[in-house]
This record gives sequence, structure tokens and C-alpha cells, in this order.
Amino acid sequence: MIKRAIKSIIPKPFLSAYHKTLAVLANIIYGFPSRKMIVIGVTGTKGKSSTVIMITRILEEAGFVVGSMNTVFFKIGEKEWPNTKKQGMLGRFQLQKMLRAMVDKKCTHAVIEVTSEGIMQHRQWGIAFDVAAFTNLSPEHIESHGSYEKYRAAKQMIFKQLRTMHRKTIGGEKIKKVIVVNTEDKEAEQFLKFRADSKWLVGSDPTLTSEPKNKFEHQLVANQIEQGPAGTAFSVLGHYIQLAMHGAFMVQNAMLAIGVARSLGVSLSTCEGALEKISGIPGRVEVVKIKSGARVVIDYAHEPKSFEAILSTGKKLAGKHAVISVFGATGGGRDSAKRPVMGKIAALYSDYIVLTTDDPYDDDPGEIMADIAKGIRASKGDWEEGKKMWRMVDRKKAIRHAFTLAASGDVILLLGKGSEQVMAVAGGKHIPWSDRSVVEELGT
Repeated sequence: MIKRAIKSIIPKPFLSAYHKTLAVLANIIYGFPSRKMIVIGVTGTKGKSSTVIMITRILEEAGFVVGSMNTVFFKIGEKEWPNTKKQGMLGRFQLQKMLRAMVDKKCTHAVIEVTSEGIMQHRQWGIAFDVAAFTNLSPEHIESHGSYEKYRAAKQMIFKQLRTMHRKTIGGEKIKKVIVVNTEDKEAEQFLKFRADSKWLVGSDPTLTSEPKNKFEHQLVANQIEQGPAGTAFSVLGHYIQLAMHGAFMVQNAMLAIGVARSLGVSLSTCEGALEKISGIPGRVEVVKIKSGARVVIDYAHEPKSFEAILSTGKKLAGKHAVISVFGATGGGRDSAKRPVMGKIAALYSDYIVLTTDDPYDDDPGEIMADIAKGIRASKGDWEEGKKMWRMVDRKKAIRHAFTLAASGDVILLLGKGSEQVMAVAGGKHIPWSDRSVVEELGT
């Protein structure tokens, strides 16, 4: 709270200059390590971590030594450990230190999750990206950016600057600057408009042909998309790929990862082999069956677009059975306007809703739940509290209550935390928390 108050009284140009100065210093201290590897940056509103992880696994399958930074884990070569920082994109000094460690461990490629707030603080300054990949865009962090247009502009930064970033020659080969875009998002053209040595357009849009339009622009199209009990399958250029993950949006993430890999010369066969070896991504449509016969889906969804995607997936998984949604919303001044919207979406797909705590920071959890409840009550249907909707500040009690409601075949959607190992509460504290651990304790 004190940190936020200080930031609010410092003029933005001074704050921006301060952040940029730190970024410059970090690069100088660690010797601009990104210039010694091929660096892939993935940005967008949702799907960043899943896409980064898929790219990482494909590059490893291709035999490269890979470094990776995402919301789920950090990786330097063979060493991999959970991300407990509550940051998809580390601060300037930590980020450059990590990149330097990758270089020291002979990593040839680095795959980085790039956030809009990180860009606002110039954390990307000095990182010589070679591939910039775009997942999708929907309103998020609007309060910190000021408008949707400014939010989009922040996401566009690495695309805008890509062609002018430091040019590399690695192993005697000149490394191209490449843009890879998910064409299924309405903002795709806003990211394709920037200059690059080559561009890859990926998606399931039937207007894509999988034939290169010219030597600079390539297309990859997914078809035969099928969702079943084992996950989601799709075909691309004759390769039938079975993902052990649910949701059509996972196909978009996989196609983006394939596009990045193909732009780097990795074969489709290698992409197929790597993707089919991924048994799941922690906290991303992670399914756990509990003793009642119900299935719990743990997912990081915490904004309207990802909410719509995971809730519709949950509804399909449940079929004729009930959908029980357990969620809250992030505090700390983060997009309070989205709360009733999330409530309205949940009401559209759920049979029961248990509101609880997410990461309240210094906000009152009760007020956060009240904001969400406004959207639920504004929806069609009878959402009387105590019958179809409950509010429980204690997240563990909320999960336990959802388990008492669930019968065999039902689906419990446990949303907002994903694979995170801490919960951000008042006073800047991070307390240990794991949705997966609680589910295993109470339900298996």
C-alpha cells in the first residue's frame, strides 16, 4: 500500500526514467547476456505461460540447451524449479542475472514471458529478442495502463522495436528477426503490421492455406480439432497431434509454439513428439479426480476472456452433470471493473458458485466478493445465497464446501491461482498456498 502511494505521487516521466535507468544498469552489470543466445519473447493477455512452456519443450526435444522464464517455472539448462515470485516477468536485475546464468550454462535459446507491466517498467530494455510471439489480447491491467489502447501499445513494444534490436551471428549464422501471431485473435493485424525479416501466421482460420504467400510470410493452419476425455487433438500438415490438455484455446497455444519452432528450423515431427510428451501444465486446465467421482479443474484464469474459455470448457467436460465454480478476484487495485463481469460469465456456465479469496493484497476480500456477486445477481436464474451461491473468505473452506456439493461426474472449476505457491495478502506478505495441495488433501 505504501509502495502504491509513493508511486501515485511521483510524476510518470520521472518514474519511467527511474525504471529505465535501472534496466540500463542491469544490462551493463551482467554484460548484455541476451546478445549471446536466440531469445524468444511471448506476450498477450492469456496463454503466455502455456505457450512458453510448449516452446521450451519443443526446443529441448530438438536437442537445444534451453533457458525459460514463465509464471509456472524457471529453467536454466537441466535445472528447473517452481516460480514463487508471483511475477511472469522478473524485475530488471533478476531478469538479467537469470539471462547471464543461462549464458554461463551454455543455453542456446531463452524463452521469456513478456508482460505489459514489465514493459511499462522497461524490464525488456536491452533484451535482444529474435522472435516475438503474440497469443491474444483482451482488457486487463487497464487501471495501471490508463486505457485499452495504452495496454495494447505496451504489448506491441517488442514487435515495434524488433527489427532494430541487436543483430546476432551465432555459430556463423545470421539470426533473423521473426514475428509469430495467432490469427484467431481480433487484434492479430495490430501485431502483424510491424516490420520483421519473416512472419508466421498460425491458427485454425480456414482462410489460412499452410502455403507460404511469399518468402517472408508463412502460414500454418490447424484443422480436425477434436475434444475428448483424453484432451484435445488437431491436425497440421498431415501431423495428427494429441494434446493431454483440454480446451480449444490450448490448440491456439500449441500452434503458436509450432510457428515459433518452425521459424527456427525445427521440424513438425519434432514439434509433434514434444507436444505429445507434455502430460499437462501445472495450473493450466489441470484435471484431478477426487474420491466422490467428481473432477476438479485447476486453472489460472483470472480475467473475463480466460474465464469464458475455461468455463465453456468445464461445461463441455461436465456434459449433463453440474459445474461448480470456485473463484475470487485479485486485489491491489487491479482491474476492479472486471469483477462483476467475471461473476456474470460464471453465472452463465455454472450450476453453483462459491466465491472466495484469490490474492487480495491490501483490499478487503469481502468487498471483492461483493463486487463479483453484483454480476452474478444481475444474471438470469435464481442465485439466492445459501442455495446456489456462497461467500467464504477462507479459500480452503470454500474448496471443502464445493466438494460437499459435488457428485460423481460433476466438474469443479477452481480458478484464479493455478500453480501458484503463495497467496498475496495485506501488508505485502506472501503466505504459502497451493490449490493442488489442498485438493489432494481434501479430495483424494
